[in-house]
Amino acid sequence: MKLTVNTNHLTLIDRIIEAGTLGKTREAVLNAAVIEHARFLLTGGTPFRPPPPGVVEVDTPVYGPVREELVIPPITGKAIPVRTGEVLRISQVEGGTCVDYNAYNLHDYKEWLDCGFNRTRGVTVGKGTIIWSGSPRARPMQAILDHSDNFDQYYQGHRCNGLLNEIEYGFVDHPNCQDTFAEAIREYGLTPDDVHDSYNLWMRTNVTPEGRREFHWNRARRDDYVDLLAVIDTLSVPIICGIDTIPLNNYGPGSIRLQVFAASPSTRGLVETIQKRFGRFHAQKTPKDFKTKEIRMKRELERDPNYVPNYFPNPAETAIEVNVTPEVERLLQTLLATGDYLESKEHALLHSFLRWYDIAWPRDHVSTKLAFRPRPDAPQRNV
Repeated sequence: MKLTVNTNHLTLIDRIIEAGTLGKTREAVLNAAVIEHARFLLTGGTPFRPPPPGVVEVDTPVYGPVREELVIPPITGKAIPVRTGEVLRISQVEGGTCVDYNAYNLHDYKEWLDCGFNRTRGVTVGKGTIIWSGSPRARPMQAILDHSDNFDQYYQGHRCNGLLNEIEYGFVDHPNCQDTFAEAIREYGLTPDDVHDSYNLWMRTNVTPEGRREFHWNRARRDDYVDLLAVIDTLSVPIICGIDTIPLNNYGPGSIRLQVFAASPSTRGLVETIQKRFGRFHAQKTPKDFKTKEIRMKRELERDPNYVPNYFPNPAETAIEVNVTPEVERLLQTLLATGDYLESKEHALLHSFLRWYDIAWPRDHVSTKLAFRPRPDAPQRNV
């Protein structure tokens, strides 16, 4: 058959040839990929399953001493600078409290914790999670080093807000996360428009098959905690959710404690490891790379009469000859019969190769987590 592929597809096929993983020719690689993809399906895989997140083994860090500590009362928040290598511990005072969380690059507020970007390869939660800023910066901002049991996370939503309270319950000027965030960041000159979607801590929520959210009781107990390592200088903004009509706060939010641990040699070393591994990509743009570098000051949008489009070019296509084996021919027909591979053997062949590559080719992902090696000389928990 003649298989139409573009230059990106050929790059991946030739990468496999160079590695000697599936064969020495394009034809051999494509035939072998169909067989391997079929084996993946037979062991419980699906035609569209994303790759496993992967792990990076690192030493468990020892924090520096506490340099700042404060308690935040219910339905308030605090914008607090946390420098590279420092650790922000957020802990429960009474328990049962949902904490909403925003974070910004301390030196450029246009770079912020992007919940959508962190969901790119799945919803990664818990110890070892790397927390990213959004595209075009797209780099690690923080990492979850540790947490107590009963630590629930949810960041597939927006944030509670005044409209939600008014339209659902008729409450006007009811405490809400949008307004609490806005008040907390006002200390640093930011506006309500600069609040972003919340990275929720101790929020126990699931989504039904119909796409509806179910909110559950808060399982957090007194002194439960989560530790966030700053990979860059951040303005960290934890706030206490003020919602009292669903059980996220057990109908009555409590207080939280904030502690900032100073950077130590081992936390700085971990930062260096993360930055070297995940901060080395050409696509991680900074303002110096932007075509328009200055932040727009006027709110009204106006067309630039001198604008000339400059998009990436569409990858060139080419047709390659592929002789499939009788075994692969039968497998392609079987795959097409499922309805998941469009309508041609060519589509099924290309999809099989690309899905095999996605699952099997070793590489890091946005969802790659840290796996902490124990340190025999370190305490079980930093205090």
